[in-house]
Amino acid sequence: MSRYRGERGNVAPLAVALCLVLVMTLGFLADCAVLYGAKARQEQALDAARSACMDAGQAASAKYGDDAGAVLADLIVDQVRAQGVEGAVSVWFYEAPARAVAESERMWVVGMQVEEAKALPFAVSSAPDAKVASSRVFSARPYAAQQVWRPDARICGVHRFGDGCGAGQGRFSAISALEGFPREIAEEAQARLGG
Repeated sequence: MSRYRGERGNVAPLAVALCLVLVMTLGFLADCAVLYGAKARQEQALDAARSACMDAGQAASAKYGDDAGAVLADLIVDQVRAQGVEGAVSVWFYEAPARAVAESERMWVVGMQVEEAKALPFAVSSAPDAKVASSRVFSARPYAAQQVWRPDARICGVHRFGDGCGAGQGRFSAISALEGFPREIAEEAQARLGG
């Protein structure tokens, strides 16, 4: 009596395993596409927000006002929302004190961060969402033809906007020193202040 099963019996488990690996790989690629798309939208939104902050017409109220951080934070969150990004937005703000800059200048360092939870269509049920975050840091030294108001002491803090919150709905938390900021913002502020 022969125990020969034929080639079909040997290849079937291999074909099933190969199909499972293929399905898992395609699912992983689909999840990566969702995350990549969210990251690209966030980065485009932050670039648009940075451009809006650098536009002289839109930033004039920040330049001449006494709460530039709040004005810029509202401008940033409006731009981010206009680009279709609904996640949480944090705007880190540092303004140099009057003694650190000329009478006709103000010096700001702004850090922007967007964080969203994205549902992954092929993720396992124990972890159906993934966090996607993007950030940008920029500094500005707006100039005016005449003397502008500048704070006597530095202004440090973060404006936080929850998912879907717009301008005027942020929460401000003061930060007492540069060490309380993310490293990139602290380094940018120290570089702009010359040490």
